[in-house]
Amino acid sequence: MPKVKVVTSDNKIWNPSQVQRDIIQAGTSGSIVIDLLSEGPCCVSAGLEDMLVDTISCFGYDPAIITILTANQIPSSQFSEYRMPFAELNLVQTLCKTTSAYPHIGGKRFGLFVGRSNWIRLGLASHLAANHYDMTEMTFHYDRTNDYHLANFGLEELLNRSWIDRSCIYSLLEKLPLKDRVYDYPILWNQEALNLEPRYKEFFCEIVCETYYSGKTFFVTEKTWRPIMHRKPFIVQGPQWFLKNLHNLGFKTFGDWWDEGYDEDPADSRLDVLKTNIDWIADQNQSVIDRWYKEMQSILEHNFQTLQKLTKEKIINTVFHYG
Repeated sequence: MPKVKVVTSDNKIWNPSQVQRDIIQAGTSGSIVIDLLSEGPCCVSAGLEDMLVDTISCFGYDPAIITILTANQIPSSQFSEYRMPFAELNLVQTLCKTTSAYPHIGGKRFGLFVGRSNWIRLGLASHLAANHYDMTEMTFHYDRTNDYHLANFGLEELLNRSWIDRSCIYSLLEKLPLKDRVYDYPILWNQEALNLEPRYKEFFCEIVCETYYSGKTFFVTEKTWRPIMHRKPFIVQGPQWFLKNLHNLGFKTFGDWWDEGYDEDPADSRLDVLKTNIDWIADQNQSVIDRWYKEMQSILEHNFQTLQKLTKEKIINTVFHYG
């Protein structure tokens, strides 16, 4: 049967008019199958829930004919959801077999790799560019002549949502685009996006900016798998309770070394807490960072082994929480 394909980013549907028409057309056949293309948005935050409710109300469709195919591991819709495991898992586990673990050898503190901007990625990258640039291994792909980049940059939303020193943003803008020194491609989803191995020699901790962070969602992408695969600690800009749900899968995180209370905060209110953690790590002496990294080795190895053993059945059968 035909599926209604829905392209999303965190809190929007990219082709809403076409999706609305496709839903109406599918309803005439007696079955509406929404395909979120192996992604994991919150149906409410992305606007899909309202679209479906309005459609069945207007056309009198039976709600039972709607099925949503999603990789979001937390229910986010009143309609039937068919849940799939994370799409990248097999590729990640294959790459684990050839990935080296690098001892931290000094130099830089942070890694941040941005292929597509949004307001909160822009905020974090601006803070790092203005305050800790020499400590940061960063990519930030932006081309002001590219409509795709312009539509995702997030400058207006950042200024509306969060007070940030404008000079921080200017500090980043004058450096853009920050392309990868090893690979000449946008850091988007593909095998090369996972295999940034040469960069992991350079830094201590990765700042992970997950794809979906608004509303009820738990969807792990290559952005989180990368530091685990390379045995690096990480801080996550993601949805509320993301770390708690990683723990439910058997992974461990780094609350013994910095404040992970941000996991309890709604995603759109955690930017300042993340910046505070970044500043805290940046302020430590190198001897402290070396000691932390040594102390973390058992956790880093545990996470690496847990990732290698993770199965689709484990994901599907784990109870994840929102709250």
